Amino acid sequence: INIANAEEEDFKIGIVDIGSVFEKYQKRIDLDQELKEQEKEFQDEVNKKRKEIIDLDEETQLLDLGSENRNNNENLMERKNVELEGYAKFAERQLLKKYKDFFENIYQEVVQKVEEIGEHEGFDLIIKKEEAELKSAQISDLQFKIGIRTVLYHSNSVDITLGVVDTLNTSYSKEKENK
Repeated sequence: INIANAEEEDFKIGIVDIGSVFEKYQKRIDLDQELKEQEKEFQDEVNKKRKEIIDLDEETQLLDLGSENRNNNENLMERKNVELEGYAKFAERQLLKKYKDFFENIYQEVVQKVEEIGEHEGFDLIIKKEEAELKSAQISDLQFKIGIRTVLYHSNSVDITLGVVDTLNTSYSKEKENK
């Protein structure tokens, strides 16, 4: 039985702070900005539709009770309210899907890049590190944060986070130039 001895075998380990990579990856920053703009467009449309309903309501209040015009306006308002509800739900679903796809794609890219670096630079093992922000009101939240933390200590010499960020940003810059 061969038990690997890190000292004898010259075992090469790397640590990557995923949170830091996400924070500093320019593509994530750009896509995040695009999604925020999309969110603002949706919100502007919702606000526009709301204002139409408010204006119509104010106009309706001035009409005689039971008049044909008032009834028509009330029906129109009801229809506009239903349209607004439907649009708001649609917008929320679209955004949630885009955010989900965006995070999945970025995460896959990061993992792929870490794998490439691992193979290219002869690492035996690369571990994900997450800085746990332990200030939390809920005990369950605190327990979860403690539970997901895998690396309790490492020397700075094994931290390859900045190298991963630089490699991702360099690839992304080339990708943008070629568009």
